[in-house]
Amino acid sequence: MRASGTQFEVICAPADLSRVQAALEAAGVAIESAEVTHLPMTTVALKEDTARSVLRLVDALEDLDDVQAVYGNFDIPDEVLAAVAG
Repeated sequence: MRASGTQFEVICAPADLSRVQAALEAAGVAIESAEVTHLPMTTVALKEDTARSVLRLVDALEDLDDVQAVYGNFDIPDEVLAAVAG
């Protein structure tokens, strides 16, 4: 489980998703979304110049009609993300 502000992200095996969701609902926990997704086993920290290129690539892939989801194992530090976004 990971906390993010006022929300929590619960991570479980895909086969356990419906059981975990039912247990949370039974406990009165409001669920914003529940989905199976891919999480990287290892991540790669990106520097600013590489981060710019990767983010452009991800944006281009997401704009394609045939692409349903884009996954990556990159990690962009907050200060790099702020520099890229700003």
